[in-house]
Amino acid sequence: MKATRFPLLILIALCAMTLAATTTLTAQTKTFRGAWFTVEYPANFTAEGSLPSATSGEDEAFDSATFTSPDGSVTFYVYSPQWSGDPTDIELSENEREGQRKVTRGKRQTVTYWTIGAKDGSYTRSYQEVREDETMHVLGIHYTTQQAYNKYKKQYLQFKASLKQFTD
Repeated sequence: MKATRFPLLILIALCAMTLAATTTLTAQTKTFRGAWFTVEYPANFTAEGSLPSATSGEDEAFDSATFTSPDGSVTFYVYSPQWSGDPTDIELSENEREGQRKVTRGKRQTVTYWTIGAKDGSYTRSYQEVREDETMHVLGIHYTTQQAYNKYKKQYLQFKASLKQFTD
């Protein structure tokens, strides 16, 4: 009888620890509401709207935003307009060079990946554009070193997965 109770107690303790970890993770994020999207970002990051919405008609409504880590080594990026558009806030500048683009075409969506690097090697920007029917969005990360990218990779993946887009 005692042998069967011990594994049950361990199972209950593990479930409680998992619930506590999940609750802690949720408490460590904030929600940013753009004109046509919401996204979860780490609570200790600084959020800033970037491109004002071209279609919302509201003041302080944005189609894109950036989220910068406390140490400044990483910035997450989202562009999610009402339907489609041009993320002009991430255009290539004269002190940068673009790497090769990779395009993956599926039945319903086309995904394009590309990286931009500073010519002096001081940072890298990586993006993923998803186009599906009439809608699109771009998610990206700007990082100073591979070590910085690795440090925030898990949070970046959670950020990407949290994007919710709206339409009319």
